[in-house]
Amino acid sequence: MVKPALSAKRQRTRAALIEATAALVAERGLAAVSLDDIAARAGVTKGAIYSNFRGKAELLWEAVDRRRLHLDAAIAPGDARTTARNVARALMAQFPQAEQEAAFYGELRAYVRTDPEMRAQQAAQQTAQFDELARRLTAGFGDDLAISPRTLALSVQALLLGFVEQWERTPSEVTEDVIAAAFETLARGAAKSRQR
Repeated sequence: MVKPALSAKRQRTRAALIEATAALVAERGLAAVSLDDIAARAGVTKGAIYSNFRGKAELLWEAVDRRRLHLDAAIAPGDARTTARNVARALMAQFPQAEQEAAFYGELRAYVRTDPEMRAQQAAQQTAQFDELARRLTAGFGDDLAISPRTLALSVQALLLGFVEQWERTPSEVTEDVIAAAFETLARGAAKSRQR
């Protein structure tokens, strides 16, 4: 089912709510932001929040999404080395943001652990990411995968998160070459032909 396009007014209201939420989170932290505060900052009623979002968790997730790391590396079909190098470069490019936002990411992880609705938002976002990466892996590698594209997508995500965490602890150890080698090994191991 295709969702109908939002009216210009509704798009502006959603944008104002997301901006207000992001500003309040930056000023006060996630736990200290209320829907009343968001509505007041955005210059709308609290009802406008519920007519645009399912609740606070969905609005918070939309607002914090822009601060999360987003990695988009090109998959080079048939070439594990190039794909691994693309992933390594893309991840290395994210490290300055990871360093700048480290306190926020810690707060977000803690908040998600304590809020079931935020945990559900995160799970839905992660599921969509796995689905998209699995689709890209299928398009890039076809039937040559020895494991399911979904399993490989989850493995890629775990490796990425691990490198970000490790880089925070030992930045000099987590180099482009180390990341590329790990992803090339994963890609070669996941290929039936082992020729990639």
